[in-house]
Amino acid sequence: MKRRIFSILFTLVLVLSFSLVTAVPVVAAPPEEISIDVIQSQTRYYPDGSWMHDVNPFQTTFELTLTGKVLHGEMSYSPDVTDLRGEKYFLVYDKKADEWKLNLGVIQYTSPYTGLTIKEHWEGFLKLDADFNIIQGEFTQHAYVAGDATAYSWAVPVAGKGLWYLGFSVYTYTPVP
Repeated sequence: MKRRIFSILFTLVLVLSFSLVTAVPVVAAPPEEISIDVIQSQTRYYPDGSWMHDVNPFQTTFELTLTGKVLHGEMSYSPDVTDLRGEKYFLVYDKKADEWKLNLGVIQYTSPYTGLTIKEHWEGFLKLDADFNIIQGEFTQHAYVAGDATAYSWAVPVAGKGLWYLGFSVYTYTPVP
């Protein structure tokens, strides 16, 4: 009797699963390439939050791929860095805030200046209009170095992590005039 009930339930689950799969078609728009021209400004700060220096504003472009409500991109560095890992990121649309929130793990690379391993954590947002033109945006980059930090006299040790905090940069993005 138990075997028969199990067999009936198993058949019912299979039929229902198949019915749901065939009854709900998946409709997905093809990926769309998006280029967003912006003016980027950068201010660097020491670990204590005091001003280090500004980088002159310049025009650059976000090259992104739109899939649904997600924009995919890839970080690049100038000058080029070696051993770059974790450079792929995505921006997810936050309807409540009406902005695209940056989601990015830890970027890691070898510094072209010191040969040391740099680890970065990024956070931020972009506000875009309906045609994907920039309204405003801001990313904050927190930088850490692993190992001997004597090349960075201002670095502050991070307790229990084997890292030294180098400070942060605030990148602002505005429309190209």
